[in-house]
Amino acid sequence: MYCPKCKGEYREGFTQCADCQIPLVDELPQSESDDAPIDLVEVLSTADPGLIALVKSVLEAEDIPYLAHGEHFSRMHATIPVRFLVAKEDVEVAREVLKDLL
Repeated sequence: MYCPKCKGEYREGFTQCADCQIPLVDELPQSESDDAPIDLVEVLSTADPGLIALVKSVLEAEDIPYLAHGEHFSRMHATIPVRFLVAKEDVEVAREVLKDLL
């Protein structure tokens, strides 16, 4: 059983989502957007740990979804830069909010 709103999964016997207070469904509908590829564009690349944290904070505050490519290497204290990628439609907004950081 699944909640159609938050997509939470429940064991058999539950009929309502505890968080959303709506009826559960047997299967979640497959949406076209789930399978559609997203064009990602790099908006910033840095190996500076302080700047990485700041960029993540700014993008999250602006509700701009991002991918921090290479972030796991940064945590291992490697000098490989983290590449911040955003969806093509968010590039202008992301660059605008990040321009003062550089």
